[in-house]
Amino acid sequence: MLRPILRCYSSSTSKASRTLFQWFPKTFVSGKPQWEVDLKKLRKEYRQLQAEHHPDVITSNVGDVSSELNRAYKTLSKPLTRSQYILGLQGIDLNQDGEAQKVMSKDPQLLMLVLDVHEQLEDVNSEEDLKLIDQENKQRLKECEQKLEKAHESQDWETAAMLTVELRYWSNLDNAIKEWEPGKPILLTH
Repeated sequence: MLRPILRCYSSSTSKASRTLFQWFPKTFVSGKPQWEVDLKKLRKEYRQLQAEHHPDVITSNVGDVSSELNRAYKTLSKPLTRSQYILGLQGIDLNQDGEAQKVMSKDPQLLMLVLDVHEQLEDVNSEEDLKLIDQENKQRLKECEQKLEKAHESQDWETAAMLTVELRYWSNLDNAIKEWEPGKPILLTH
């Protein structure tokens, strides 16, 4: 059943002005950007659409629908990339390092906290110490996402940008924690 995607193609909206939210008409009924996402519903719709549009299923891959669905799902299913995308729609491109650094310069205390936690991670010698840092970081991620939800709901884009940059730091730390091995250097990307 191709109706949801074909409806998206046949609308007067050009591909360039179509949002990633419009790829999932059952999950995002209005098609408008929104912070709140029912991840189970999104995953179900994504799988259903992929079953209909995957290159192994159909021979004519109009506009490479499958890869667009992949990109849309990957972006919208994670708080960090979803926030970056929504902010990008508002003209705030945090994927450019200069923009993220400009936003971050407004809160030097956060940068100092991030550097302190990075040092703590470098000094970890045991899995018990790592678990403590991981628990603290998971709490920071949770709190940051809650604040981000409020900022998006109130369309406070400046606060949302600050929190998104912060979330990127904590997400990068989360990845470094997952990859930690005794004696292995810690690589954090900012």
